[in-house]
Amino acid sequence: MNRNIFAIKNIIDKLKKSLTNFETFKFYINTYILSKFENTSPDIYIVSYPKCGRTWLRIMLIKYFEKLGYEILRHKDNSILHIKDMIVIKFEHDKGNWVPAPFHPKHIKFNKKKYGNKRVIFLIRDPRDVLISSWYHLKYRENIYKQGLTDFIIDELIGIQKIVHFFNIWYKNQQNTKDFLLLSYENLHNRTEDSFQKMLEFIGHSTDSQLLNKAIEDTKFNKMQRMESSGDLKEPWMKPGSNKSQKSLKIRKGKIGSYKDELSNDDIAYINTYMKTNLHPELYKLYKND
Repeated sequence: MNRNIFAIKNIIDKLKKSLTNFETFKFYINTYILSKFENTSPDIYIVSYPKCGRTWLRIMLIKYFEKLGYEILRHKDNSILHIKDMIVIKFEHDKGNWVPAPFHPKHIKFNKKKYGNKRVIFLIRDPRDVLISSWYHLKYRENIYKQGLTDFIIDELIGIQKIVHFFNIWYKNQQNTKDFLLLSYENLHNRTEDSFQKMLEFIGHSTDSQLLNKAIEDTKFNKMQRMESSGDLKEPWMKPGSNKSQKSLKIRKGKIGSYKDELSNDDIAYINTYMKTNLHPELYKLYKND
């Protein structure tokens, strides 16, 4: 897909949403304009490619610290999670971001000046599931992409090449950060308490198991999906997408291995071969048998 066309469609989609919902308009103004004037230095970055589960992780963190009695300070930049008197966490897509348009893989490089003196949690997900979730998001939620999955897979800006390159760049540069934790969506899904505890230890916070389990219970997938569908999640970015269908939900499916239900055998074979050939060997080990 042409990057300029992507940007135009993205801007048009956001303008339409802004004109029909004042809260969405305020959100975009805060996020893309006013947030640039904030001067907040994060203690920790949580970096991920889009559709790797950061929304779930963010809400779970908020629920947990609220149950502990901490005040969550609000910023114009909604990607900042500021826990008063403790820590500032920033969720970051970096050059994996789609706004206003995706970067070409050749332009994705590690920014040592920005991240070199920071602790980084790198959140990953099976690239095949990332592809499926990305396609649904851009086709049904944002109304940007019109083609089918097969075309999406090979698209340089948003397909498998981009995802693998992004994963590799960050994994190879982990030694260039102050400290680095690899966290997978799959482990968060299957071993939520254990994965969350490891993340809290990395953050530098002890775990209250009872409150953690309550936070996990509050953010189970079916509950979050019901909250999005009913409008209980007040943030504009947590509303259903442009066509209001199940396909446009941000919290759409959350299933591990959902690519098996969506992709043809030929598409799966192509992606598997690409991952085997190009994905960092240590990362490939996590997904080669799925």
